[in-house]
Amino acid sequence: MQMLRRKSLLLTGYLEYLIQHYYAADAARPHKPHVRIITPSDPQQRGCQLSLSFSVPIRRIFQELERRGVACDMREPSVLRVAPVPLYNSFSDVHRFVETLGAALSAGE
Repeated sequence: MQMLRRKSLLLTGYLEYLIQHYYAADAARPHKPHVRIITPSDPQQRGCQLSLSFSVPIRRIFQELERRGVACDMREPSVLRVAPVPLYNSFSDVHRFVETLGAALSAGE
């Protein structure tokens, strides 16, 4: 169990880092859709799930993600819940999700 929890912390931390790096608000591009993580940043206050709040309505983004094989949970009008589960997700899966999210955001514009 300790190894699973450690992997969970690392996977979720990696996802958090990538979301903040690629999808944070950008003052130079104020109309670009951005994402804010509303789950506590302290790993001891969360599991592997992150709630992502989008600056745009997410129905079309959610549909694009589903179409591309991503399983996540939508809470309208602007929250997606994603969880890199350590039993069956890898760091490559997290990276692929972040790339797929970018494609879904572009398709949703």
